[in-house]
Amino acid sequence: MDKFYEQHLGTEKNSLYGVFNVLIYAFGFISSIALLFTLFTFNIKFFIGFILLSIITYLMLYMRNRQYTEYEYIFTNGNLQIDAIYNKQKRKTLLDIDVKEFEAFGKESEIKVLDGTKKNLFIPWNCNEDRYVFLYNKQGKKAGYIAPDEEMLKLINLYNRGKRI
Repeated sequence: MDKFYEQHLGTEKNSLYGVFNVLIYAFGFISSIALLFTLFTFNIKFFIGFILLSIITYLMLYMRNRQYTEYEYIFTNGNLQIDAIYNKQKRKTLLDIDVKEFEAFGKESEIKVLDGTKKNLFIPWNCNEDRYVFLYNKQGKKAGYIAPDEEMLKLINLYNRGKRI
């Protein structure tokens, strides 16, 4: 029988998200005015200003979307897939790993993560759940931090026998 479970970790929009929203609209408006001046005056300075303002607006949009990141853990027959959902619009798979490949798995307080190990946080900024760590070796030593619920923990431990700390 297939073992499948999906856990969604939502988050809230922080104040920086609102600041980026205001700045995006302000720079977008100024960029539009620069475009109008460019079209009517054929001045290269306005065109350069328009390009720079457009780039700044795009970068702020990118940073704003990264401020509102939710995570989803999908467990299928021993395979754990971790997805990030940016601004409820774009989904990206961050990790797809078989839990049998975990070198260690346990609560954050129980696992010692060595210096030089790359740490990957797969947890929203405002998550108050217990944090768990799993160590794995994919293109170098890495530590993944997750906040699974009881059902997810049960499934991970079912397939990751002997490596639980």
